[in-house]
Amino acid sequence: MSQPAPPTARRRFPALLLLSLALNLAAQSALAGDLKLEAKLIRGANAGATSVNPNLVDPALAASLRHNFKWTNYYEITNLTTVIPLNQSRDVRMSDRFTLKVKNLGSSLVAVDCIGQGKAVSKGTNTLPCVYCGTNTDDTAWFIHLRSLDDKK
Repeated sequence: MSQPAPPTARRRFPALLLLSLALNLAAQSALAGDLKLEAKLIRGANAGATSVNPNLVDPALAASLRHNFKWTNYYEITNLTTVIPLNQSRDVRMSDRFTLKVKNLGSSLVAVDCIGQGKAVSKGTNTLPCVYCGTNTDDTAWFIHLRSLDDKK
């Protein structure tokens, strides 16, 4: 026959179970504020311009860019993902000359500093998804497309 557990062990089990549940919930709530960010460096070019990278962006994104901008072709240069904890920043190096400093402000809101060749290019706060752009020449432009990979869209 088995002997019943001593009274102190019976009292500790519910306390340990509650502590374990509380720690698990705390860990999940800490992760809930994390942002899994996708950052794409895109080159826009007119039909006659040659591309340094033949990888076209996905058709839905290209259609959206064509609707808002004048270039006919959009090429993906860099596609990076990173996880940014709530209220923290990450540097995202898009190319040797271009870096983003992205801060997760929560609720799909980000503060972004665009730094090109060591100089501030632009700075702003946006809701994801968002696009930053700049022109190189009359025939080409660069775009940064940022989106949350946690979104179901």
